[in-house]
Amino acid sequence: MACPTNDKTFDPVAAYGSEHWIAARFGRSHDWLKRERKRLESEGFPPRDPLTGFTLKADVDAWLAKRRRVADPVQVRAHEKPDDKGQRINLRAF
Repeated sequence: MACPTNDKTFDPVAAYGSEHWIAARFGRSHDWLKRERKRLESEGFPPRDPLTGFTLKADVDAWLAKRRRVADPVQVRAHEKPDDKGQRINLRAF
């Protein structure tokens, strides 16, 4: 979805997103968002801010993150090798 030319909320520095930004974030059309907004909000999606009329981007991203079903893989540190003197490193100390 192309960014509307006059929509400043597509700028990475903008904290708030417009309806067009939200639709783009979902990979959906603006018409889809207009139809589904109430259902999304009933599922905990953040409503528009009453002062700005926009939605906080961080709240949108947090809502999307909570909907994840698969976690990132856990990174496991490789075991340390003994140093030059043949002494072992106490891994329990970490």
